[in-house]
Amino acid sequence: MTEISPAILTNDVSDFRKKYAELFALGHYFKKLHVDFIDDKFIHNLTVLPADLGFLKSSPFTLVAHFMTIDPQKYFAAAKAAGFEWVLFHYEAMTNDQEFAATIAAAAALGLKPGLVLNPETPLYSAAKFLDQVPLIQLMGIHPGFQGRPFQVAIIEKVKELRQLSKSVIICVDGGVKVGIARQLAKAGADILVAGSAITRSEDEEMAIESLKADIET
Repeated sequence: MTEISPAILTNDVSDFRKKYAELFALGHYFKKLHVDFIDDKFIHNLTVLPADLGFLKSSPFTLVAHFMTIDPQKYFAAAKAAGFEWVLFHYEAMTNDQEFAATIAAAAALGLKPGLVLNPETPLYSAAKFLDQVPLIQLMGIHPGFQGRPFQVAIIEKVKELRQLSKSVIICVDGGVKVGIARQLAKAGADILVAGSAITRSEDEEMAIESLKADIET
């Protein structure tokens, strides 16, 4: 069954705490919490970083760190200390295969689970050779950096293509996930749908999560 994972993207720790508290109260609806980290180098935006979030250590959620950063491995130790289990990094941030291998090794050394993220314009064949090295591939439904951008519908076919390439890889889609789109992605083979603004910017977060869950179950 496809699952919904709320996402938090913010540049302010107090705002993060507020968003986290609101989602914590709705924790019976989901298991994974997706947190976006941006360094203002890979893309033009800057958020809180793992070292700011030590209070998450006792979180009941499976914490997933999405690094939209250059040299993501330099944040892995702080992410581990903050309680994160997954570290997702961008294919586009890697300059060569050696850097990819070093990033995977850095995650493994800390007992972190790695995931590879692909921007909408990156073809699947670019990352196909890495499919046996990461348990999770995240496809971006929008160009990353800011929440609220419209979903790129071509990603639905990309999910189908990825599922044909691998029956075992966990397929995650992040960005632009809304009611209607969520159902199509679930049917295409996605395992995890990350929803940011669709939940955190809604008038009723509980209703937003319920609507997304109902959509993927139809």
